Amino acid sequence: MSLPLFTGAKWAKSSAFAALLLVLVLPIYDAMAGSDVTFECGGSVESEVWNLWDGKVSSFLSQTLLQERLLKQGDVYALYDFQTYTHNMVAMARRCERTDRLRDISALVGVAYTALDSGSLLSPGRRWVCHGGSICNDRNRLIDNEVQLCSVQFLGVASSIANALASSKTELGDGERAFVRNTTQIVIEHLLRWSDDQAIRSIQRAKLASFEDVEDGSSALFFTDKPLWMITIYAELAGILQSKNKPSLEEISPTDMARLSRHLSELLQFMLARISLQHDSNGRLGSADLADVDRGYWRLYADNKYAGYEKAEKPVVCAPLSTDKARFNQDVRVPAVHEFVRESIGWDISHARRLVHALDALERNRQALKDVFHLRDGQLLPVDITNAFANTLVARVWNGDEAQPLFANYWSGANGWYRVAYDNGTGACQEGYPPFGLTDSFLTGGYIAWTRYQPSIGSLGQRFYELIDSTKTGDATFVAKYYAGFGKSANAQNRTLSRLMFLPSLVGVVTQ
Repeated sequence: MSLPLFTGAKWAKSSAFAALLLVLVLPIYDAMAGSDVTFECGGSVESEVWNLWDGKVSSFLSQTLLQERLLKQGDVYALYDFQTYTHNMVAMARRCERTDRLRDISALVGVAYTALDSGSLLSPGRRWVCHGGSICNDRNRLIDNEVQLCSVQFLGVASSIANALASSKTELGDGERAFVRNTTQIVIEHLLRWSDDQAIRSIQRAKLASFEDVEDGSSALFFTDKPLWMITIYAELAGILQSKNKPSLEEISPTDMARLSRHLSELLQFMLARISLQHDSNGRLGSADLADVDRGYWRLYADNKYAGYEKAEKPVVCAPLSTDKARFNQDVRVPAVHEFVRESIGWDISHARRLVHALDALERNRQALKDVFHLRDGQLLPVDITNAFANTLVARVWNGDEAQPLFANYWSGANGWYRVAYDNGTGACQEGYPPFGLTDSFLTGGYIAWTRYQPSIGSLGQRFYELIDSTKTGDATFVAKYYAGFGKSANAQNRTLSRLMFLPSLVGVVTQ
């Protein structure tokens, strides 16, 4: 940053005053220059991200997630975790045009491709099948089956990396071109398998359902993260196929292309049907449009049966059995009653983090989606929809406290307990998340990337950047209670991974 020129005043020519001016002004300009680049590409925060990656994270993902869990145990939930840890960093690498870093991450994704099982005559196309790990078992019927959630989530980040490389201004080498080609082929194989007639009928049935049609705890009519990830993958695929480095593939038959286009069109109609807009005239933002997804459809779901219970007392306590300390009994202290139901419940804020990458992919690849899949503007989401979701985050989810920011558990603004006595089929006892128990999703979920739609989100990001390393007693206590993954008592690995998910969302987004 250069100093301004002071001209036209005799007093400015005084050498003594000039010296004093330099003493007083230069430190201010130096400080401003330093703060200006802190969050920019090439600044100190980006450097910290890559130091974390080079120091511990890359080897952890390679050895623990991929080699040990995925390849040796056959645990496909390693794919789920891979996306969770890396997607914000991938988005940062794209913003900062770090082709070399994208190449490094793509090498790890390529390792995961070696775990793909072959299809069959009746069900062609490769897929990841769960053969072990801590979650897949006979009780939840996941063992020796494809866990679609893990596959779509992993392909969401894999296709994002491939699109970033294919669209890079840097000349790609043979390895990067091979990765883009392989990813594109794997994505197409999965989408063709997931777009059969039965899948289309299921989407069509669900998109016509109102929230009143949900009369029990079934999730059959929900718009979940699985169709959202599929839309994201289609958007990244379109970008790849329209890029300057688009891969040379075996030609997709007109029949298959029509099938994919129809599937995408139905998915987008489904999503459009489930996004609700409300105009808030007197809220925190004054007058603003607020967006929600699946509002009201999740009110009877088991995960949300305590959404209206906001007391600190645990509804369920996991008590070790006297005969076997490794096993637990669920002691229900507060029975679930109808008063705890919140009629407006949709997604929780942890799962809603998928919106960050999905909406980004749809925006970046909007023209490509129209060109590749022959869509019209009216079939895509409104161009300003991300702004409405960002408004909701600030107006309803955030508690409004700039000094000690917290975020409600539900996108609707409800802040009761979440997933009390949650059963994922493993038989584990889980007490659930208390009010503000999911608040760290704001940091780890990439929401700060929405700063360009709502500048106040960037201000909160800066506040957290100060908070997580603050030595003030009040700040440290607050972080330890609500953002434990960033606290001093967190184990080194959790703290490293938490920072890796948080810091990239500041880079190239937040300014001072």
